[in-house]
Amino acid sequence: MIYTRVSRDLAGGRSVAEQEAECRAVCERNGWPVAEVLTDNDRSATRFATKDRPQYARLSEVLRPGDVLVVWEPSRAGRSMDHYVDLRRLCTDRQVMLSYSGRLFDLEDGDDRFTTGLDALLAEREAEDIRKRIKRAHRKNLAQGKPHGRVPYGYKIVRDPDTGKSTGRVPDPSRAPLVAEAARRVLDGHSFGSVVRWIETQDPLGWDSAKLRRIMVNPTYAGYRTVSAKVDGKRGPQEIHGKGTWEPILTDDQHHDLVALFAGRKTGPRGVPVKHLLTGIARCAVCGEYVWKARGGRRKGGGNYEVYQCKSHCVGRNMQATDGVILGVVDGILTTPESLAALAEVPASDPTAPARLAELRQRLEDVENEIAEGRMPPSTGARVATRLEAQIADVEAEATPVFTDPVVRDLATAPDPMALWGELPLIARREFIRSTMTITIDRVGRGRWHKPSDAITITPRRPGDAG
Repeated sequence: MIYTRVSRDLAGGRSVAEQEAECRAVCERNGWPVAEVLTDNDRSATRFATKDRPQYARLSEVLRPGDVLVVWEPSRAGRSMDHYVDLRRLCTDRQVMLSYSGRLFDLEDGDDRFTTGLDALLAEREAEDIRKRIKRAHRKNLAQGKPHGRVPYGYKIVRDPDTGKSTGRVPDPSRAPLVAEAARRVLDGHSFGSVVRWIETQDPLGWDSAKLRRIMVNPTYAGYRTVSAKVDGKRGPQEIHGKGTWEPILTDDQHHDLVALFAGRKTGPRGVPVKHLLTGIARCAVCGEYVWKARGGRRKGGGNYEVYQCKSHCVGRNMQATDGVILGVVDGILTTPESLAALAEVPASDPTAPARLAELRQRLEDVENEIAEGRMPPSTGARVATRLEAQIADVEAEATPVFTDPVVRDLATAPDPMALWGELPLIARREFIRSTMTITIDRVGRGRWHKPSDAITITPRRPGDAG
């Protein structure tokens, strides 16, 4: 009977396949037929283990008198004295011999009990040393703001080309825009269900509200390093420790607004009511920030008029007059057949790109597994991984999702676009404007008379352009 095991910590270890090969060689040299091979992959055997070892548990069911249990080294059976005592009792009760490191032990014999017990103590101490090293590394990475844990959706690992080791994470060019766009839609007041349905059309992964909600409130996407809090001695929710070393996908303001929207709700927010046509769409030409509603000067008849203004107060423009300029441009688009035809065009794309991208990503994952399990030298694996990552980047550019909003398509193909426009709610009108043009507002000079359209720059944007 052969038992193999490997945990995530592969330093100086062997993959389960290599362990099995060496154990089979021992069996062949001794003329022992192999009745069964039991394997626990990615399973720790220390006293800190959080996962069961189902195959190891089966030993009590399958071992028979006269069998020999063969493992590669004593730590494969367990890294704690509790495991050793249980295994020794099982072997003596079943009259089973134990073999590891090419040696055969009879656990009824005092000398063999002493030797195997000492080996078990050494394995336990080694596990403690490994745990201390890992905790020191985690504390150091936390202090430096380095990433930890599995790579979140929207990011990918960057590896050293010589060693194959991870050097950090960067936004995935094909998925990071999806996270940013989903956040924008939620903050713009789209129903959460519609955002879930939209992202599923862009990257079909079986999205649901809970999955997208976890991403929307995760501080990692705003570049924050988190650490797991302890609640009654157990792992609790993630808490922000400080800024991380990776490039954020969302801004601090977006993260805080999303957290506030989801606070106290098990489902997604219903959406923030949108009140103004160009807030968060038009940008200041001086500082590049979005403009928002602000209070302007006093009207002649009393009261204040509203203005669009950036947070730095670089520009301020009468809201009603500016809206009129943009609505005039929209009228021109919706009444010009050539403009409507251009909006109705479907951006060209390579239909084979998604399948090729999936294949390349799988090949890269296979190479990473080969490196991790010691079957491929790190330097060779790093060179292969670098080539695959370059190919993936090329195909990602071809498979980048196209953010064509349905409202643009509906207006471009409607029998009477102006009539449909008149029926659209404000949020849909804003989506059309955002998708078809970029708007910047510049200074015109304090107190100087100007036309409403002066210093407003409108640049057409084709459907599918990011921004």
